[in-house]
Amino acid sequence: MNILIITPRIPYPPFRGDKLKIFNIAKKLTKNNSVKIVTFLRNNNQLDDLENLKKLGIEIETVKLSYVESIWNLFIAIFSKLPFQVAWFQSKKMKKKLAEIFLNENIDVAYYHLIRSAQYLDSNNKKDKQINVIDFTDAVSLYLKRFAEIENNPFIKFFIKIEQQRIDKYEKIAEKFHTLFICSEVDKEFLEKKGIKTNIKILNNGIDIDYFKNDKVNYEVNRIIFTGNMPYYANYDAAIYFAKDIFPIILKYNSKAELFIVGQKPPKKIKDLSCYNVYVTGFVQDIKAEYLKSAVNVAPLRFGAGTLNKVLESIALGVPVVATSIAVGGLPKNLYKYVFVANNPDEFARHVVEIIKNPKIREELMVEGANVIRETLSWDKIVDNFENYLVDELKNLNK
Repeated sequence: MNILIITPRIPYPPFRGDKLKIFNIAKKLTKNNSVKIVTFLRNNNQLDDLENLKKLGIEIETVKLSYVESIWNLFIAIFSKLPFQVAWFQSKKMKKKLAEIFLNENIDVAYYHLIRSAQYLDSNNKKDKQINVIDFTDAVSLYLKRFAEIENNPFIKFFIKIEQQRIDKYEKIAEKFHTLFICSEVDKEFLEKKGIKTNIKILNNGIDIDYFKNDKVNYEVNRIIFTGNMPYYANYDAAIYFAKDIFPIILKYNSKAELFIVGQKPPKKIKDLSCYNVYVTGFVQDIKAEYLKSAVNVAPLRFGAGTLNKVLESIALGVPVVATSIAVGGLPKNLYKYVFVANNPDEFARHVVEIIKNPKIREELMVEGANVIRETLSWDKIVDNFENYLVDELKNLNK
């Protein structure tokens, strides 16, 4: 198949959720297919990222979109009903580029990655002769709904609700596509209840099982890890919530406990959490090593949507996880038993202390969990199923 992937960000380096997913899907699809990615180039510092993708056999074309252009798009969007996150990626140059590709190349499958790319379906004059799929990954309206519920600042809450209302209406654009892919049953059911009438399929987040191997190492018995892309507000909120509301309770039971906040670009408020037993590392080259030397991984998210890679990665490595219901809601149901769920500070702290005191949890339960991940959520298995689905749908189209 000739597959065209339209994605708003260069999927390299694959260190964050949306980049990680499209990187692995594109890389695996190149085994049996011709794959081209079309995306935006923000600045020349990203040219090395393009070269790294090309080395994998992925053809990639870019359209320049400056931050000044995106800011202007936001200003214009104030006077429209377009979601601001969609407006941020508006580009006449991208529409022209895609129109040329669809006109001059024989594309079998056009894969639009994230809701921000859906606006470019109309650039395709041959869309009735191809399979056009949209991958929302998460239900953005669900994320915004949960965000608004926990936000206390009235001004921020006001703007979240405006974006939520716009996204609620805009998500209907999925009905123009052959298939809508979403990463979890929770997100799928939410969109179905909203009345989105299209073919909705699950496309799970996966794991690089060669990298995230359950290696036996000596871990630090009092080490707690929180990981995430820190500019992402759900992670930012969760890190502060854990450090201020949960960690002090843990210290009452275990004065030797240490918290490591690991993730790229921590804002000042996160950096300010640093003290004698709280360490803010910023970006690390080897996240696997950070997990493995920790006694427990925490995911105290208070809002969000989709499936959290940080939970999948931790289970795959055999590191116990304590998480909120929201953090685990997007997991496949067969993984629920490998996560300790807590929804208030006292309960969360008790689970963390229990895991630190009981090494058998890591030695027995988490070994089983790691095996389940390897059997069900490897990128090879996920992309094989995705590819087979596309092949079948393409055959049906051409009957």
